[in-house]
Amino acid sequence: MIKTFLKKTCSVTGIPHYFLKNNLTEIRMIIIRMYANFIFQKIKIKKILKQSYIKLNFGCGATRYPEWINIDSFFSKNVDILLDLRRKLPFTSNTVAYCYSEHFLEHLYPDEAMLHLREVCRVLKKGGIYRVVVPAGIRFVERYLSGDEQFFKLAFPWEGRPMDAIYNILNWGGEHKNIFDFAQLEYMAKKAGFLEARECHANSSPTAVLRIDISDPQRVAESLYVEFIKSAD
Repeated sequence: MIKTFLKKTCSVTGIPHYFLKNNLTEIRMIIIRMYANFIFQKIKIKKILKQSYIKLNFGCGATRYPEWINIDSFFSKNVDILLDLRRKLPFTSNTVAYCYSEHFLEHLYPDEAMLHLREVCRVLKKGGIYRVVVPAGIRFVERYLSGDEQFFKLAFPWEGRPMDAIYNILNWGGEHKNIFDFAQLEYMAKKAGFLEARECHANSSPTAVLRIDISDPQRVAESLYVEFIKSAD
């Protein structure tokens, strides 16, 4: 319904669709930030902080993991806490055991992603881990240059041309704001204060509780899996 409204409004006024979309998104985020300051939301956070084993799932979308605190910026039965994840996290330092996100970090601009990583590093306990899954944008370019058509049929089957697949994985209708390979994520992790970053495969984490990646072959082919480890000292 919102998409139909935007399309008709843009058609009548001549305003670019991305202008209206971006502004409506920012209005929604203002509402989310206001909502996060309501007393019942703060009570929720206090209850969470009383737990001895906290696990945070950022940008959960339609995926809900039991025994995790599922966080996103829209109202849904899958979402436990509503937050604007471009801002500081409302959790006490050194209180969270594990964090996780799948296809979320690319939705943040580079400066927003750095703030997010610093905040995650802050709230994690010593030795805590943040498992991050992102689109492997550079892999798409590498496979394009090597002429690997089979990769594109698996990783992005809804696009007939590899170059269109590259554009969409990097842009995603204007929603993707960042591009990663392992070297970039490792650089960002250490800059944010993590001790190390290690590249992984889908559902192959050394930590059993972090083996929650979506296992669909298409998602696995298009994704990069990395874990950031906070110093235990």
